[in-house]
Parts: sequence; C-alpha cells; structure tokens
Amino acid sequence: MGKPIKRGRVCTVLMCLAGAVTAGSCSASSSAANPEIGPVPRHTKFDPANFVDPTTSTNRFHPLRPGMQWVRGGTTEVGHRKIPHQVTSTVTDVVRTIDGVKVVAMIDQSSDAGETNQVGMDFFALDKFGNVWILGGYTEDYESGRFTNVEDAWLGRATGGDPGVLLPGHVDLKTPRWFEGSVVAGRPGSAGEPALLGLHRCVKFGCFDNVIAVREGEATEIDNEFKYYAPGVGLVDNVPHGASLHQDTFELLNYVELGPQGLAEMSQVVLDLEAHAREVSPKVFGVAAQSHRNTDRDPGAQRQANVSQTIGDRP
Repeated sequence: MGKPIKRGRVCTVLMCLAGAVTAGSCSASSSAANPEIGPVPRHTKFDPANFVDPTTSTNRFHPLRPGMQWVRGGTTEVGHRKIPHQVTSTVTDVVRTIDGVKVVAMIDQSSDAGETNQVGMDFFALDKFGNVWILGGYTEDYESGRFTNVEDAWLGRATGGDPGVLLPGHVDLKTPRWFEGSVVAGRPGSAGEPALLGLHRCVKFGCFDNVIAVREGEATEIDNEFKYYAPGVGLVDNVPHGASLHQDTFELLNYVELGPQGLAEMSQVVLDLEAHAREVSPKVFGVAAQSHRNTDRDPGAQRQANVSQTIGDRP
C-alpha cells in the first residue's frame, strides 16, 4: 500500500523529549522551526549498484516477502458521503527490471461500498541501506465492475517517471523530508517525513509496539495523512489530514501469508493486469519487457501449501 503519487501527502515534524516515547509525550514544531527538515524533499541518490533482491525484505517497517497479504478497511468520501472503503494488498513473486534494478510487484485491490473501484500494482525495489523504493506502477479505475480508465502508468525514468523512496531503511526524528516519487518528470511528486516514533498503536487486527508515524503529502503541500507502520508488519493505520481529498481512513483488519497456490493466483492477477496494460497503455507497457514470476525462490520459505496463516497475535 502507499501509492505516493495518487492522493496527497504531509509538513510538520513532531519532536519528542528524551525518554520513553508515547503518543502523549510529543509536541509539534513547524519545519521552519527545525532547519534539519527543510521544505524541499531530499532526493536519495539512485545508483543501480546499490540495489539488492527486494524479496530479501530487510526493511522491517515495509516487508516485501512474496505471499504477504494485508486487508485494510475504513471509509472514504464520495461527494459529501462517507462510504465503506477496503483495500487488499499482496506482495507477489512477479518481478521485472526497471532502470537496471530488480523490482517486485505488489497488487492493491480496492473497493468502495463492496464494489471494485480500483486495481493497481506498484513495483518496489530495495537497496542495501534498507530503503524501499517505488520505481513504477499501473492503476485502473472501475465503475459498476467495468474498466473505465487508466489512472497512472509508468516504468521508471524511461517513461518519464521520477523514482523515489517510499520508506527509508532507518527513520528517526532527524531524518530529512524525503522524496517519494512522481509519475511525471518535473512534477513535485510526493514526500514523507518523520512524525512520531515508539508508539503503541491499536487497530482492529491487534495492538503493536514501537510503531512509527510518517507524515505524507504532495511535495509542495505535505499535509495529507499520517501513516502508521509497525515493525515486521508494515502499514497498520492511516489518518487523513487537511489536504486529503477523499479523507481516506483505513486500518489493518487482517494479515496473512499465502500458501503457494494463493501466491500463484495473486501473481497471475498481476500478469493479467499487465497484459491489459499493454493494450491500454502501449507507450509504457507495450514497449517494455514482460514481467515474470520468480520461480527460483526457496519454497521452504513459504507456508505449507494451500494454507493462509495469520501472522501475529490478536489481542
């Protein structure tokens, strides 16, 4: 989850006193009051030599292990109405190369009021510093169960995009605001910055310790939402802020690791989606090499066949 180019993102850094950090122990200060966090997001140097196999999943706040699946739900605003909103995100074993870097596909399947409204995939990369990058993606919109249009389609710099870091490998309150990426070169894109650390956060799925909160938004107006990440689990909660267009709220409802059959099914969804992308976005996907399943992974690292097992303990 976490598309950095679709819905806006963040601006203030919350500084905490020394000692145990809780939601009540921090106070806010503007970025202008903290010269370490400037208004211009930092672009992390992109060097293909620094990247590793993304499925090694060394960023504990943004896991990328194939077969991991999250269901998150809440509400979104359509017009002036709040309606139920749910997103199922799955790390598949579909891989490709973008800008000389191996990436893995995560698919998001979204529904409003129980009806599919969006299906998309993001291509994530991982560098040796634990930074999770987004190097490409594709999203389709639906209405009444039928495809209507393409919201975004890009595969790295060759298609005019500007890759960025979705979540750094290490985040503390002195981490400068970082550039998350942009679909269109020259556009401000999206950015993130640290907000809170060491939180205890409870959602419908359960409670988590040592949670970090990241403020996200458009790079020029970073006040869209707070995203809460739990170690070993990833995104567990999203709280909208002033610049959020649809005021999306969602929290973790379920978290499983798919068995080989379930993983194969979700990976095929990605390959089918890409096949459609080659038809409707030929300038991006029609000229690119096709993605493929990474069948060289160690099957012993997967759960037993045809079984989806819940990860973590419920309260």
